[in-house]
Amino acid sequence: MPPATDPRRYEYRALHWFRRLVGLGLALNLLFIVPGLLAPRLLEAWAAVGITNTPHWLQNTALLLAIITVLYIPVIRDPFRYLFVSVTVVGGRFAAGVLFLFGLLFLDYPQGMLVLAASDLTLSALQALALQRMLADGDPRAGW
Repeated sequence: MPPATDPRRYEYRALHWFRRLVGLGLALNLLFIVPGLLAPRLLEAWAAVGITNTPHWLQNTALLLAIITVLYIPVIRDPFRYLFVSVTVVGGRFAAGVLFLFGLLFLDYPQGMLVLAASDLTLSALQALALQRMLADGDPRAGW
C-alpha cells in the first residue's frame, strides 16, 4: 500500500466509490428481497404499501429483484470489464426511482413508495456521478 503522502493513493478514488455505491445498492436490495420472499406480509406492513389479497405479487417482485441484483456482483468486482452492466445498474435504479415517483404523483401509489423513490433516485444520482468520474479516470489496468 502506498504511503499517505504518495500521490498514487488518491488515484482511482471514483472506482472505489462506485464499487461501494453499487455494494450499498446490493445491500438495500437485500433489505427488500429477503422479507419479500420469506415474509411478504411483514414487508407489506413494514413498507406501508398496503395489504393485498395475495402476497404473491410481492414474492414475484422480490424474486425478480434478486435475479437483477446478482448482476451487481460482477460490477463490484470489475466495472470496466462489465461496463454495459455497470451502466445498466445505474440506469435501472434510476428508472425504478422515476417509476415510483411517477406512481406517487399520478397513479395513486401508496405513500410507502416515497421511501423507495427517494432512495433509488438519490443512490442512482450518486452512482452516476461516481461512474462518470470513474470513466474519466480510466481503467487502472490500461497502463496509460
